[in-house]
Amino acid sequence: MRNELTIAVRYIFSTKRKHLVSFMSFVSIFGIGVGVACLITVIAVMNGFSSELEKRIIGQNPHIIIEEQYGISNQEYLALSDRLSGFEDIKGLYPFIWGQGVLNFRSRAQGAAFRSVDLQNPIDRGKIEDQIYSGSLELVGDSLILGKELSMALGAFTGDSIDVMTSFSSKPKRFKVAGIFYSGMYEYDLNLVYINLSKASEIFDTAGSYNGIGLDLKDALMAERVKWQLLPVVPDGFRLRTWMELNRNLFAALKLEKIAMSIILILIVIVAALNIVSMLTVMVTDKRKDIGILKAVGASSTMVMNIFSLQGLLVGALGAVFGLCGGSGIVFILDKWRPPILPESIYYGINYLPVKISASDAVIVTAAALIISLLASAYPAYQASRLEPVEALRYE
Repeated sequence: MRNELTIAVRYIFSTKRKHLVSFMSFVSIFGIGVGVACLITVIAVMNGFSSELEKRIIGQNPHIIIEEQYGISNQEYLALSDRLSGFEDIKGLYPFIWGQGVLNFRSRAQGAAFRSVDLQNPIDRGKIEDQIYSGSLELVGDSLILGKELSMALGAFTGDSIDVMTSFSSKPKRFKVAGIFYSGMYEYDLNLVYINLSKASEIFDTAGSYNGIGLDLKDALMAERVKWQLLPVVPDGFRLRTWMELNRNLFAALKLEKIAMSIILILIVIVAALNIVSMLTVMVTDKRKDIGILKAVGASSTMVMNIFSLQGLLVGALGAVFGLCGGSGIVFILDKWRPPILPESIYYGINYLPVKISASDAVIVTAAALIISLLASAYPAYQASRLEPVEALRYE
């Protein structure tokens, strides 16, 4: 095999007789390199988007939500707290109240979702504490915290008074803006309002009960496994949902888009591999005399086939290496400089191309390029192996 490899390398870079073959070799290498670089870059961007969205969604929501159709009483919450305290994977839990309302400030009105904050619970408090953009988190009395985009839409800022109307109130109730938060998720910043847990119970008339219980885990990616562990512990009639289930459509769409883009870009590699077929076909024609001499001195058809198969594999390997280096370089530049080229309002508060490359993706892309290159060289190599010495040397 060593002799076949030496001959294959000489044939690829040989410039003694015809420049066409060497030019086609470089075109093939360049084409495969471009395809691999594009594929690695796109996969890294798709992985980056998924990772960034996970961080934003996980940081804002409970990892697991426990709900009951008619609400969860304080006694049930305390009982569940005792039952779940023995699970090592659970970092903490807290009750919450959700509701819909309308905010009125001067001549502007905006619908919003209200979410309670239990300031005495460090897990619940910690979810919003780092997101305070201005003002403070101290929700004392009739006060609330607006999202940054909602604040801009209403023209209301820290210290202003806003009228709040819900379906449980006969007349508007005035609240003071204690602070403004910025989560980086445009939908949350435009539609979410935080209020004190006791005040949420008052304006939504929950009478000491809660809409649900939020669980935070030590590892958010273990949510599905922990959910199945909790099912036997949670009373009948209670429903458990993970953050993955609540955002299933979003991540399914991202996964489908990643697969579709990968297929499209693999076609680029396949098109580039067709150059290998052309290159080897011309090479076989150009090297008829060499093939005849090799066979005349005892080279087998298998050896000749290996020479041209190795040529295709080497071209694919060189293209894959160049593409891997080029794609990694592009990913490095995007990650280091992060140019603001995307509108935040569309891409969930992300104004740059987030990237995340994994070793497994790089290995899969490289392996695919090598396999495609090897398959592309199969037919020309087979044709070369069928040449008879007499026919190859007849006109030489």
